[in-house]
Amino acid sequence: MRTKLLGAFCLLFPLLSVAADIQRITPITSDNSVKIEVTLSAEAGEHLLLDATIVGSQNKEKLCNFSKEYLFNHKTDTTVILATHQLTPKLWSPVSPVLYDLTLKAGKQTFQKRIGFRKFEMHNGVFYLNDKPIYLRGNAINPPERGIPEQLEQSKDFARDYVRYMKSLHINIIRIPDNQNWMDVCDEEGMMIFAGRYGRPKHATKTAPPTDFELSLKTYKEIDLGPFTSHPSVVIYILSNEMPYEGKVGDLYRDFLTRMYQELKKWDSTRLYICNAGYGLGKSADIYDVHRYWGWYYNSFLTYLNMRDKDMWQNPGKVQPITFTECVGNYTGIDGRFNLCSRTKQPGSQKCWTGHLPDAKQAEAAMTYQAFVLKNATELFRRLRSQNDCLAGTMPFTIVFHHWDGVSSFAEMKPKPVARQYQLSYQPILLSWENWQSQVYAGKKLSAVAHVVNDDDYGNGLSNARLHWWIEHEGKKVISGENEFPFVPYYGTDKLPLTINIPQNLPTGDYLLKGEIYSKDKKVSYNESELFIAGKDWNNPADTETTVFVYDTTPEQQTLNCLQRKGYSVKTASSLTKLPMHSTFVIGKDSWDDNLDRQTEELKAYVNKGGRIICLEQNQTTFNSSWLPVKVKFLEHSNNDPVYLSPSLAYKDGMNINLERPYHPIFSGLNPRMFRLWADYTSYDESKNGFPAIYPVNTGYELQSSSIEDVAILANYSRALAGTALSELFVGKGSILLSGFDLIDHCEVDPVADKLLSNIIQYMAVNKKHEQYVAVNDSIIWGDYASERGIVNAPCNGLMVNTIPIIPKGQEELPKYKVQVDEYGYQYAGSYGGWNSKPGVQYVTYGRRPMAPFTFSRGGSPIVDTSSTVGEGYFYLALPRKAKTMVTVLENPVDEPLNISLSVTDGTWEKYIIQPKQQLIIRTNISHLKNKMKVTLKGDRRTILLKTIIKKTQK
Repeated sequence: MRTKLLGAFCLLFPLLSVAADIQRITPITSDNSVKIEVTLSAEAGEHLLLDATIVGSQNKEKLCNFSKEYLFNHKTDTTVILATHQLTPKLWSPVSPVLYDLTLKAGKQTFQKRIGFRKFEMHNGVFYLNDKPIYLRGNAINPPERGIPEQLEQSKDFARDYVRYMKSLHINIIRIPDNQNWMDVCDEEGMMIFAGRYGRPKHATKTAPPTDFELSLKTYKEIDLGPFTSHPSVVIYILSNEMPYEGKVGDLYRDFLTRMYQELKKWDSTRLYICNAGYGLGKSADIYDVHRYWGWYYNSFLTYLNMRDKDMWQNPGKVQPITFTECVGNYTGIDGRFNLCSRTKQPGSQKCWTGHLPDAKQAEAAMTYQAFVLKNATELFRRLRSQNDCLAGTMPFTIVFHHWDGVSSFAEMKPKPVARQYQLSYQPILLSWENWQSQVYAGKKLSAVAHVVNDDDYGNGLSNARLHWWIEHEGKKVISGENEFPFVPYYGTDKLPLTINIPQNLPTGDYLLKGEIYSKDKKVSYNESELFIAGKDWNNPADTETTVFVYDTTPEQQTLNCLQRKGYSVKTASSLTKLPMHSTFVIGKDSWDDNLDRQTEELKAYVNKGGRIICLEQNQTTFNSSWLPVKVKFLEHSNNDPVYLSPSLAYKDGMNINLERPYHPIFSGLNPRMFRLWADYTSYDESKNGFPAIYPVNTGYELQSSSIEDVAILANYSRALAGTALSELFVGKGSILLSGFDLIDHCEVDPVADKLLSNIIQYMAVNKKHEQYVAVNDSIIWGDYASERGIVNAPCNGLMVNTIPIIPKGQEELPKYKVQVDEYGYQYAGSYGGWNSKPGVQYVTYGRRPMAPFTFSRGGSPIVDTSSTVGEGYFYLALPRKAKTMVTVLENPVDEPLNISLSVTDGTWEKYIIQPKQQLIIRTNISHLKNKMKVTLKGDRRTILLKTIIKKTQK
């Protein structure tokens, strides 16, 4: 095929034997065509013959040859197009990555590009690759440009090892920057790519998009997207990331991006577009893309159940595929602990999910939780397609490997447990357990649903399938069964409800519900779900000698009946004046009423004389908290509400409850793992509206007093541990145990809830002294949560955890990793952040700093009062007998002296100066103090409190 375009000039003169200067060729392919844009410079009278040949990369068979001749009448810088259609190539796909070689000759110049043919489009909210539906199983954080040594990450061998490993995890799409080696490898190995410009459009500002539209269009074509066009693996273009989406600025960006999308779609219609990744919500382009970090920065994994509501995630008049190109988060560092980057929301999020666990347990807990969130984000998205068929892809933004900087091969990167979770949750044929009863009694029934999602890589239906399931303890099956599955078409879903009778004789312990799907006697899927089963030895015998007085006004008398069934000696009580001294009074669930409202003074007097009150979860709209010794605000917003951003730091409900004093009698026989989730009591399954009742806390509260002298916080939760689940409030000779735990509805359903309730009753019914403060007779290493023992347990303490970066060995002097300290004491390597871009730098706890007053943003980042660099913080502790001296170790991390003041109990301040880059040891005489002590630090926020040591000598 040859076409001659000859202007009037060539009719008068013969063609000149010169050729235009080719600067760049940009091939764009579909499933049956190729368009080659040729950017060039030409003088007047120059001519150009373009001759293109396409052959198979492997077999070298010619697919086609086509050419076109041009004459330029005037001097010009232009782009010409050479195209051909109606080709019948073999198509590129992840399971068949067929590639072709394009050779373009232009006079003496020859250009070569490797290309592939495929069709990627969307219909009715579903992605299609080569006319077959395809679900995108992605991973968003990948090399290059994340600390891998440059020589290594430019290696095709390294890229190939990495991409092949990703494929072994059943990942079919990744996000990478413009790197031709990596894109070549993705082409060859069958790994799809979503890529483009992350951040602002070039030439844009925080408050406005670029003003020169034509320059921006040229930039996208030549710089941001142009390098990707020849690669069949690239199926989605990104035009910007997390740009403003509200107000006037949001309107400006939306208008700019909409227009840009319309122009770029004319240029390359073979890809789908996301204009504003994460925040644009599909208003400007093809895909309804969202960034939500449910279960990390805010909310919980249950928030994903909102994805069932298709109307909530669509634009009027459109039906778009829904993707989460960023989700999960949970940024674990080199050693597996969460990466506590300073002056960010990372430390507050860490506290929400792994709390004040000892350092020795933080890594395992963090990586386990990271995998847990990924499991639920990816599996819920897939199995909820039965209710919302527009759910089209997840691309978790999380750190999959331990090592980045300094590695010499891919093998040294070392995958984290989240990699195995990818391998399970991204199985093309997915078995996914819906199990809302993670903690059950032996002898009871377990209701679970086995879901199957068929995203077979080859597009086959699932036939002749059967489910083999079993419950396993310490490697041995304790019960098993088998069920047949009906035919599941490709891209279809199905489910099988199961009711399993848990054997009565099982011992207390951790179990696994496991299952395998077989099709034609071949195993095609496997998955598991954790279980805790309580045996006959689980529950403590009730103390039948002590009478508990119960105030229960609910029609069902839930609290009264629960305690009676558990064997307690209970009596109803309506008036506090008739209660015996030193007795125990239980305000039952949702029982606060006008009668108690009239007895607030009697409540105070009862406690002051030595009475004990257990106040179970109450309706926040009717409960009168004025009789409590501290100001308490009951939280209003639920983790299940998908509103972005959360209107409050803490939620009224929560999981992963942090036990501030795990050694406390109330938690006897229990451990923190048992407070992650409790068993549902509503017979819930996800085909029903609403959410399962599995949060251990459902009526949490916030302590709003500036001082918590009379409060022992026993359990807390949510971001920065700002929500309180259980605290003991001391008044006179007695105390009040204020609970936000969902105990009564879980009665005889969840064994952990039952034991906790029994422990609470026993603790409050025994007439023994309750420890108001944590006893310390040795040392406290601040920032080491095991050593702290719950002494600092709420934001109102004012002592913020200090974090420092650990720089990769041998790179300490690099500018990008230079450690700096800002005016508020935050230490950072090169720049703030880096939990995602510099995963080889891990921030760890190192002391605490006096930071009050401070608040938190809606996103969870600390907001410090910038009017002063002076901060304050305090703590209480119980003193051992004959304590003589308190030793305080402080550190100055900067090159100038720091001023700090220290006060012990009586309000008298001692002033000190810490010399640059030095530690200061202060010895304070405390021999005159008895029982308890309040210590307050006030001064430069850069001061680090490292140790507090209590000694029985003056030395």
